[in-house]
Amino acid sequence: MTARKELDARRRVMSGKIEESPPIIVGNVYDVLRRCGNPSCHCAAKPCHRQTLYMYVENGRRYCKFVRREDEKWVKAAWQRYRECKLALKEILAINKQELRLLRGQISKRRVFYK
Repeated sequence: MTARKELDARRRVMSGKIEESPPIIVGNVYDVLRRCGNPSCHCAAKPCHRQTLYMYVENGRRYCKFVRREDEKWVKAAWQRYRECKLALKEILAINKQELRLLRGQISKRRVFYK
């Protein structure tokens, strides 16, 4: 198999990961420790209540939302799929750069000069 065909096959695999992916959540998901605000709670001395946050940018503005406990599992799974899509895009970019190098090499081999 030629180098270009191998690159095309890799590109198709990465494109398939993006196109066939279930819904994704674009942004970042964090687990943080927080205080609840109750002065008699054990967290008053040290934050210890785990909370999941979803941060994203919309129209150039940053937003932060709390994720409900019952939604944590699917939000984290959708966010993980987003990260996988980002990695696939990076891989496609690397493949494109490799292919460009190959094509430029072929052009330089075929180049002739007019005398």
